[in-house]
Amino acid sequence: MNEEDNVPREAETAEPAEAATLPAAEPARKPRVVALLNQKGGVGKTTSTVNLGAALARYGQRVLLIDLDPQSNLSLHFGVESGAEQRTIRDLLLDPTCRVEDCVQSARPGLDFIPAVTELALVEGELAQQEGMQSVLRSKLEPIYGNYDVVLLDCPPSLGVLSVNALTVADEVFVPMQAHYLPLRGLEKLLQTVHLVSQGLNPTIRVTGILLCMHDGSSSHAQAVIGEIEAQLAQFRATDVPWSAATVLDPPVRRNIKLAEAPSFGQTIFDYAPRCPGADDYRRIVKGLLERWELPHGEFEGTRPRASRDGEAAPRKRTQRAVKQAKDGASVRATKTRARGAKVTKPATKVSKVKRTKVAKSAKITKPAKSVKATKPAKSTKASKTNVIAKASKASKPTKSTQSAKATKASKTPKASKPARSAKTAASRARAGRGSARGAAPRALRSGGLSL
Repeated sequence: MNEEDNVPREAETAEPAEAATLPAAEPARKPRVVALLNQKGGVGKTTSTVNLGAALARYGQRVLLIDLDPQSNLSLHFGVESGAEQRTIRDLLLDPTCRVEDCVQSARPGLDFIPAVTELALVEGELAQQEGMQSVLRSKLEPIYGNYDVVLLDCPPSLGVLSVNALTVADEVFVPMQAHYLPLRGLEKLLQTVHLVSQGLNPTIRVTGILLCMHDGSSSHAQAVIGEIEAQLAQFRATDVPWSAATVLDPPVRRNIKLAEAPSFGQTIFDYAPRCPGADDYRRIVKGLLERWELPHGEFEGTRPRASRDGEAAPRKRTQRAVKQAKDGASVRATKTRARGAKVTKPATKVSKVKRTKVAKSAKITKPAKSVKATKPAKSTKASKTNVIAKASKASKPTKSTQSAKATKASKTPKASKPARSAKTAASRARAGRGSARGAAPRALRSGGLSL
């Protein structure tokens, strides 16, 4: 009895040992979170967020876009309008019972977004009353980290509580801006804000990219601003600041009206005009980012040939006979067009001859008009000649008053003309000096640098 009782006891003691050896559940891998931030409005933050996300999704990435701008323009790019029952980013930040899954909407395959509302402008005052207001968004996004590869945050044009929440959860910061002087000076304040966040709330945050939008490559001013940005960033390469590895993303997004038209049709640039310069620029930027992030990706959807797509039949090859018939037909059409052209050109010569005859006839008709010069009976009388000479002599004699006036004018004009000539020569010398200065070296920008 004792031996039988020992067998199940050994089995019972062995089960906990096996359970202890089971591997623990791995935490969900955090996606790469990127905040597109600039305190200046109208620089292309929302346009860049939407089209970068659309390009990432076409490369096979799972993407989530979060609209933190009270203007809520991100939803318009997808043609989606949130209803009264739809949860938004405002509910996610203020309602403790609201889950992030309740707010997510699907825009395209592999591309989701969380919309915003106009009332989001009042959230900053309400968040200020909560404890840990800077990290509310980070705690809300943690449950869905395993569902996405990349998360893009469309920040408002300010450096308030919403932007700080984005910087607290983000791994990287992209700065969309124009290559102009005033945005260059505003870049310094933005970097100061990121530096303050890195000292406490998010020590790992980094500014990695300057995204040039609405770029005009032919402008000398834009080229000077780009040179100034690169020169200032190069000074911090070996320092411990959040922007030590920042670069100007290549290529800059060229100014393109198609980018402005796409939201009015509820489409991204790849749906509206996939072959325009703006679509090509965003696609190339995303390809460079995926290579830098070392994320596995496939081929860009929409660029593959038709025969290589799955589920579609390859186009039929033309036989040699079809090719020969096409060439023969082309040669026949060419000969016909040549013959028609030759027939058309012949009447043109006849028309030109008719024109020449008409011109010749008109010239003959005008010849008798020259005989009118011979009829000059009025000049034969001597009295008329003497009267004319007398009148001319009287008119030619100047009076004393006119003589004195002319003398005074003649005395004044040389004195007035001299300074006029000297002024012209001085102006021409000044213009020549400006031209030589332009050709020698461009004017330097008055920049205060990116100092802290």
